[in-house]
Amino acid sequence: MPLALAKTQLASFVGRSFDGRYRIEAPLGDGGVGFVYRARHIALDRPVALKVLRQQHNVARVSRKRFEREAQALGQLLHPNIVAVTDFGMDHDVPFLVMELLHGQDLARRLRAGALPVALACRYALEMLDALAFVHERGLVHRDIKPGNIFLESTAVGERVKLLDFGLARLVAPGTDAAVTRVGEMLGTPVYMAPEQVSGDAADARTDVYAMGLVLFEMLAGKRAFDGNEMAVLHRQMTEPVPALPSPGLAAFDGIIQRATAKDPAQRFADARALREALANAVASTSPSSTSISASSTATGRLSAAATVRAPRSPLPRAQRRPVRAASRVMRVGAVLVSCIAVTAILIAGSIIYLIESPGGKERRALLQRVLSTTPEAQDTPNRSH
Repeated sequence: MPLALAKTQLASFVGRSFDGRYRIEAPLGDGGVGFVYRARHIALDRPVALKVLRQQHNVARVSRKRFEREAQALGQLLHPNIVAVTDFGMDHDVPFLVMELLHGQDLARRLRAGALPVALACRYALEMLDALAFVHERGLVHRDIKPGNIFLESTAVGERVKLLDFGLARLVAPGTDAAVTRVGEMLGTPVYMAPEQVSGDAADARTDVYAMGLVLFEMLAGKRAFDGNEMAVLHRQMTEPVPALPSPGLAAFDGIIQRATAKDPAQRFADARALREALANAVASTSPSSTSISASSTATGRLSAAATVRAPRSPLPRAQRRPVRAASRVMRVGAVLVSCIAVTAILIAGSIIYLIESPGGKERRALLQRVLSTTPEAQDTPNRSH
């Protein structure tokens, strides 16, 4: 659809009431098969997100069926990292989907500023893979994993990843509707499509693994693995390996990305759960300097520091720390002894002053002078004269 026509349709629903229950307030964006709006549940006076099919898809049975499949699939996926679907319906033959209204931004917008810190990229990826593993374990494949479908929700305690847009999801369990998910139909976003999607072959969990490998590359490298016009990108997806990450310190992650994006699905991780385990192990084995991240404020909320690694208490080896601690103890004992001697000297001096200045002190001063002026030799002489 031309951009001008899309914008016209996007604005055309503003102010409209759907099913007498939801009133469209403002456009939020457009997805692969539909438009998303900010709406309000009229009876509850609560803001929601409402999605409707694009006009050119609305007359096609396959697209409408796919839209209904998205509602049914999402309704079963109750997970903290997956957008929650709260309602579904039809209004004058226009199907609509009601979801929780999220605040924040999608990963595509975040990546416009370049590569993410390693720890932050890994935290986002682990949360995405948690959601995707949940999806795979229920017989679903997303088939359109990309930064635009990964939302960074701002919450009171930081950002949380939310997986969006199951408009292209397909059931891989027996009984799949072939009219909706037929082999030979190319669905997805070219920049993140696996070779089997490009060729129109059957997709499974490993198709999502491929896309996740490309998203992880983009978060760490700050650029897409494959770019250019659509035909060039599709050709490279079929024939070229993903480039190596630009930083040599990311070798552990580079190996994971290369396996996830293997052209042959049999050489990839079996599903999102397997990819998540490999990534978690890589995070645990990397040095603190490359995986730590402190909580900080951003325009969309605070970043949680889930990937922070505690630094060692001392840079010295254990064997070298013992004599240092022993020397420190000796110094403390010496300081205490010096303090005791000083206090004792002060007390003795005070006692002498008191004896001299008190009544009868004149005789004591004379006695003290005689004692101090008499040498040991002079005191011994009278004894030797007898």
